[in-house]
Amino acid sequence: MEVTKVLHMNGGMGDASYAKNSLLQQKVILMTKSITDEAISSLYNNLSPRETICIANLGCSSGPNTFLPVSQLIQTIDKEKKQGS
Repeated sequence: MEVTKVLHMNGGMGDASYAKNSLLQQKVILMTKSITDEAISSLYNNLSPRETICIANLGCSSGPNTFLPVSQLIQTIDKEKKQGS
């Protein structure tokens, strides 16, 4: 049996899916939002105008938590950009 077929999240919306069983992960994402926001704000404010921030979601989730952290990062950067203009 291949490891790649064993170690993955269950997709879809069934009872055993990641989407239905990821509340703990979502709570941790939300609990750490202020720490993440502070780190991203600091990073953004210390960039020179020619530097770029690249964001990649390297997780393997397939439910509502998939885009939550990336969305929060983009919102924080957008807020910092608006405050700096």
